[in-house]
Amino acid sequence: MPHMDPSNTTFFTAQPYMVDSGLGFPEFGLIHFLYMAYAIAVIVCLTKIYGRLPEGMKWGSPRRNMMIIVAIIPLCLLASQDIIMARAGVFGAQWWPLHSCNLCEYLGLFYALYPNKFSGETLSTLGVVGAACALLFPNWAYCPAWSWPVVCGFSEHSLIIAFITMQIVHGDFTPRMRDVWMPIVLLLAYAPWAYSFNKAHDTNFLFINTPSPGSPMVGLAETFGNPGYIVPIALALFASFFMMHAIWYFACTKKRGNRI
Repeated sequence: MPHMDPSNTTFFTAQPYMVDSGLGFPEFGLIHFLYMAYAIAVIVCLTKIYGRLPEGMKWGSPRRNMMIIVAIIPLCLLASQDIIMARAGVFGAQWWPLHSCNLCEYLGLFYALYPNKFSGETLSTLGVVGAACALLFPNWAYCPAWSWPVVCGFSEHSLIIAFITMQIVHGDFTPRMRDVWMPIVLLLAYAPWAYSFNKAHDTNFLFINTPSPGSPMVGLAETFGNPGYIVPIALALFASFFMMHAIWYFACTKKRGNRI
């Protein structure tokens, strides 16, 4: 892991240099709560703006244009961080954009360009659950609170949630319980590859080789061992997908009359 004198870090310092800088912020401290408030504001505001646009999803329509913009911004933020690391010569395999939330960012753009059930269902379950967990337990908390990686981390995950929320709340996509198998199959196909890739390249995509620091995964690993903790994590994740459908059902039936 590359190191840098903490006194030399700047707003755009490459993220790998800040891993052991000691300049991070505590989870569930004031800074974290402020960023979560920012995330909620982004989600609510974008959902409101989307709902006020004329209905219709044809090419060139206001809602379709907004979908594309909201899908592109997270990818631009992601690319900006990759470019900063590449220019600094520290863009190693562990920083490649291969986490589940990165997959959802790609699916978001694909859905914006070609709306389809698979992408929509995956975003409404895996995308929302994964992004919410990332906001609650940010694995970039070792970076200074006011730094580009932190701004990007909270912004990207907020936009992932907002992208699908604004469509579900305003009736342009409806998750179906019968389609819940789609994100499950995606994970069942991706996880074995990620586990093998992690072993070969000393990475930790999907956090299935090592628990994410500061998250409930740590306690599960202490209880069930490693890789035993993967089983309760997978079961909890799949259960959350079904729970999300109940939440979306409530949102669609109870709130569309009073759009947020």
